[in-house]
Amino acid sequence: MDFKKYVLILLFITTIAQAFAQQDSISLNTIVSKTEKLSTEHPFEKIYLHFDKPYYAVSDTVWFKAYLTIGSLHQPSALSRIIYVDVISDKDSIIQSLKLQAANGIAFGDIVLSKALYKQGNYYIRAYTNWMRNFGSEYFFNKAISVGDIADNTLASGATFTKTKKNNSVYITAKLSYKDHDGNPIADKKVNYDLKTENQAIVKGKGVTDKNGFLTVTFQGDKLTGSVSPDLVTSVDQGSKNPIVNTFSLKTILASADVQFFPEGGNLISGVRSKIAFKAVGTDGMGINVSGSVVDNTGVEVATFSSGHAGMGLFPLIPENNKTYKAIVLFPDGSKNTYDLPGVTKDGIVIGVNNNDPDNISIKIATNDQFLKRYQNKGFYIVAQSGGVIYYTGLAALQSLVYTGVIPKSKFPTGILQITLFAADGDPLSERLVFIQHNDAISISLNTNLPSYNVKQKVTMTLSAKNQALPAHGSFSVAVVDGTKIPFSEDAETTILSSLLLTSDLRGYIEKPNYYFNHIDDKKLADLDVLMLTQGYRRFSYTNILVDKYPPITFLAEKQIDISGTLRTESGVPVFKGNVSISIPDRNISANTVTDAEGHFTFSNVSVYDFTKITLSARNNVNSDNLMIMVDIPAAMPLVKGTYSQIPIDNVDSAMNVYLFNKRKQNDNTHLLKEVVIKAQKAKVLHAPYKSLVGLSFEADQVLGPDALKDCSSDFEGCVLGRVFGLWHSDDKYYIQKDYMNGNKKPVKFFVNGLAVDDIYLSSINPADIESIEVFFKDGIAKVMTFYDCNGIISITTKSHSFSPVDKQNMDLSFLTMQKNVITIMPKGFYKARVFYSPVYNTQDNLKDINDFRNTIYWNPNVITDKTGSATFEYYNGEGKGTYRVIVEGIDDDGNIGRTVFQYKVK
Repeated sequence: MDFKKYVLILLFITTIAQAFAQQDSISLNTIVSKTEKLSTEHPFEKIYLHFDKPYYAVSDTVWFKAYLTIGSLHQPSALSRIIYVDVISDKDSIIQSLKLQAANGIAFGDIVLSKALYKQGNYYIRAYTNWMRNFGSEYFFNKAISVGDIADNTLASGATFTKTKKNNSVYITAKLSYKDHDGNPIADKKVNYDLKTENQAIVKGKGVTDKNGFLTVTFQGDKLTGSVSPDLVTSVDQGSKNPIVNTFSLKTILASADVQFFPEGGNLISGVRSKIAFKAVGTDGMGINVSGSVVDNTGVEVATFSSGHAGMGLFPLIPENNKTYKAIVLFPDGSKNTYDLPGVTKDGIVIGVNNNDPDNISIKIATNDQFLKRYQNKGFYIVAQSGGVIYYTGLAALQSLVYTGVIPKSKFPTGILQITLFAADGDPLSERLVFIQHNDAISISLNTNLPSYNVKQKVTMTLSAKNQALPAHGSFSVAVVDGTKIPFSEDAETTILSSLLLTSDLRGYIEKPNYYFNHIDDKKLADLDVLMLTQGYRRFSYTNILVDKYPPITFLAEKQIDISGTLRTESGVPVFKGNVSISIPDRNISANTVTDAEGHFTFSNVSVYDFTKITLSARNNVNSDNLMIMVDIPAAMPLVKGTYSQIPIDNVDSAMNVYLFNKRKQNDNTHLLKEVVIKAQKAKVLHAPYKSLVGLSFEADQVLGPDALKDCSSDFEGCVLGRVFGLWHSDDKYYIQKDYMNGNKKPVKFFVNGLAVDDIYLSSINPADIESIEVFFKDGIAKVMTFYDCNGIISITTKSHSFSPVDKQNMDLSFLTMQKNVITIMPKGFYKARVFYSPVYNTQDNLKDINDFRNTIYWNPNVITDKTGSATFEYYNGEGKGTYRVIVEGIDDDGNIGRTVFQYKVK
């Protein structure tokens, strides 16, 4: 569009807008004010986690940095100062949880993938603040990571599934392949297999691999009806060695390939030329290549189409009234299916966009004769918002079938722009998402002191960050990895750009999100525009805002850890102006407070780390023996079953083959044992002295002593209870798995030093304090389980209560008479992040003697640029030769974000 035409259109819009504004602009003001209310009173926080690498092996450490931003400009958030990070299994259970202390929107963390907690498979990491819980878990940061195990992974396995119908029944055929890591088939081996759903075996069988290492099994698919995440578990016989167990997910075979169609602007209007976008996905949820044609209800072909990137594409269509349309789709396997297109609306109006111009957005508003007759000369609004902030409003009167205009892109920040067409009464009529790409990310450059390096040689690297040629003062994270050991797909990466600018604002799974930010060209910009047509905007809808339907604020933003509770008499009456004291011996801190009329008390800003003991006392009151302290327990963030099991995942064996191969080489000189049998003195039976447990068998079904728990430095529920055989966790309760699957839903009861405790108390137990855990699956002669209405007892004895036999005889009495006006708690405190160890090779001895096969060479989450935008860091290379990759991500003080990938050679 030339400049003169652009000026004329602006003058026309301005004239119409002024004339219409004199008639009525109340509705537009209402739209603006209500949207502003949302952004100011309900600001959106976003979290992004930068990881040191894309996948891991059991025993690795996951290093990460959290970036917490707020608002449309992604400024570092000061609203929240506590970040929660959860690791979730593919069975939708929380494995580990961290609470991180954020400063200026930044926090660091790490997750040790210990063998006690993790096995080979896919896991999901979610991160959120308490404030973000007000808007739903779909706004959390979520990322799937694959974890391999070189101890278990002694063969390369794979599976392909096919589904057929016979006599009104569905049959699933699995073709399993087994090879060693040199590519040789595992031939003539016995294989047992279980088809499991929710950990319950519903089909069992056995077979023998053929000479090529293949085994084919068939079973009836109807048995999997209603299953969320079915698995085929196989066990390959190894003679005298332990069998090799592999698990293959069947969730993809239960799904069907699908194609969805999305008219631009939301509707097909009779007689109005429309762009129709589509997205085709396979059974695994990933995009597939399809082609096809569109026919009307008379059988006439009116359009053809074929997919491009990630199974997406678009085609034009002029729909006609009283006609219906179907798409005949050809899939990669040669099969065809027919899908109905959305229905045609007799009259209406839609907004269309051309986003090809790098400087301007071209807008077209189109309608048909029926709509024009009804609404000619009526006013309409155009509103464009990004991140909850309105950056543009326009007024126009409908005078013709087609209305065009342009909006300068300079008005908007980089990111997703929502353009909405409103009627004069504020009713939203049509909507279009557009991605604004200014290419204004922080420019990050890296310079090394040498052009190439030797193994174990020191590297000095200088980082320079600029924002529009000006120095950028900010916080950056640096990961250096051996690219030979960790192959990357840059397009598939989740990056600070793809997360904060794209996926955090769109509904559904986005395949290869960094594709749209990696070496941007015209094709990728066009593909990104199609993505805007196929993915819905999820931040808010005007329909809710205009009727004052805002998200209710149930969860307050957290800036600190508070300890609160209620002081009551033993009869439950709140104590007004009661004295409560707090003491933290490890930090030499003590304080006092007074309860309010409801008996409530709060100690604010109690910044403690995990497993810090805190004592609360109400002894400094009249009749203190008649008082009890009840501590408030924060509500845990629940998991919605099926949420994470629906995210597309990788087959660990195939996706991580190179990485696991190198990890295996790293351990060639290490004696790696999957199972160690140790003959030791039998663990002491410690439950007997407690009267509450008298009558239980002297022989527990399982006993865990200190040696079995020595690797559990934290996380009692994840690490310790993960070592109890046959325990099942569901809905925040623990059950005996086999009984639970057979319908017995009574939970296990926990005792600590003979005192019955609620399950929620378990998170306060420090594994290092445990002397013994005894597990009982059967009731004793005293019917303890009957008394507590439970199925199973787990008795925990701590080291602090390991007294002499005489003391033990009186221990139960001491608990029964324990003062309730003095309690000791260990609340969930801040996780103290570890420091990445980077070896120093400054002598000839350690250059020779130390084998260094690391794949993450360097991790530094706290690189701060100075006023010139520069920072310098140093580290030593590992022993691997080849190409090393340096990944830098970060944010400056104003919320500008950036990422760069740098490579150098190691000889």
